[in-house]
Formats: sequence, structure tokens, C-alpha cells
Amino acid sequence: MVTLTVDGERVSIELDRVINAGYSGRDQESVRGHIGEMLEDDVISEEPESVPTAYQVAPYTLLSNPGQVQTVGEDTSGEAEYALFVTGRETYVAAASDQTDRALEKHGIQLAKQIAPNVVSKQAWRLSDVREHWDEIEIRAWNTVDGDCRRYQDTTLASILPPEEVIEEIHERYPGDLNGTAILSGTVPTVEGKLTPGDRFEVELNDPVRERSIAVGYDVEPI
Repeated sequence: MVTLTVDGERVSIELDRVINAGYSGRDQESVRGHIGEMLEDDVISEEPESVPTAYQVAPYTLLSNPGQVQTVGEDTSGEAEYALFVTGRETYVAAASDQTDRALEKHGIQLAKQIAPNVVSKQAWRLSDVREHWDEIEIRAWNTVDGDCRRYQDTTLASILPPEEVIEEIHERYPGDLNGTAILSGTVPTVEGKLTPGDRFEVELNDPVRERSIAVGYDVEPI
């Protein structure tokens, strides 16, 4: 169960599935080039079976505004994403981070995503309220390393596949009713072009049209 706040209203959603989309950049040719680079640099061990990808993880991995997460080891880092919560009457949008274990990622991406949490904001929007100006929404992240907070990711949602395409990709892999499914969109490139573990990670979705933002931030404690 996750509870979101949407325009001051509490919305409770019983989660049946949590799915992490991946390699979901809108420029798929660049995405495939990036996959080749990661294979060469031994960031991942094998090419994904399909692009974009989808990895189902246990619902308990999704945390709503936890303030702090604990990870196994120090080699994890966050990823700025948007989250979709699919219900029978509405789809909701939240700011999200897919904290990923980079050491395990070399051996299995799904395992790396299962062992570290997905984090989402408590504040959310109705997709129907923002869909017409979706590509104008800004997605940003900040990463704090040894007390130094720096802009980590900074672009717009035009860089990621739009919600309908992400949902369609998920539906192809998981036929049937998607109600009760949380989907994390996949991320965008970092400002400096590298993945950096940090002590704190923050994500913001900023809507310049409606002049509203939703955000989530959390400290990272290795154990």
C-alpha cells in the first residue's frame, strides 16, 4: 500500500507490482550506443534482451518519502525518474529515484534493482492534469558527496519516453490488468556523464506551466 497526496487529497493505492523500466530514453539510437559503451566499460555484463527493458521487483522495495535508506555497501547511486501509479480511474505521477547497486549491476540488473530501494515522493499529480505540457516538465537531481551538494541530472521529460509508451512497453511484457502497478520510468544522463555514489540524493519534477513542483530527498546509509 502506498498513500499519495494529490491536490491536498490522500489517495491510497494497493500495489500488486513494481516495475522498473530501463533504457527508456526517447532517442533510442543514442540509448543503444550507450549500452555498447557500458558493455565495453564493464558496467554491465551483457546486452539486454530488448530495449527498452522492464524489471519487476517486489512491492516492498518501493518506499514513499523515507527520509533515509539503508544499502548493502557503498557502491550504490540514485537515478532521477518519474513514477506512474496505474489505477482503474486515474494514473498518478510522482518524483522518483531508482537507487541501484552498481557492483551487482555487473552481474545482473534485476538483482541490482531488487536489493536497493525505489523511492517516490508523497506528493503526486494526476497524469491528466499535466499530460498536455508533459515535455516541458523539468526533471532534476542533486547528489551530495562528503557534504558537497551538486546538480547531478538536469533536463526535461522530453528526454524520456512518454507515459503512454512506457505503459505500452510494460503491458507487452506483463499482459492483463495493470491496475495496482507502480512503474518507474528509467532515467536520464548525468550532468558529468558518470555515476557517482553519494550520501544524499534529491529528485524534483518542476512544472513551469502550472508553477508547481514535487520532490523527494533521502540520505543514504551503507550497512
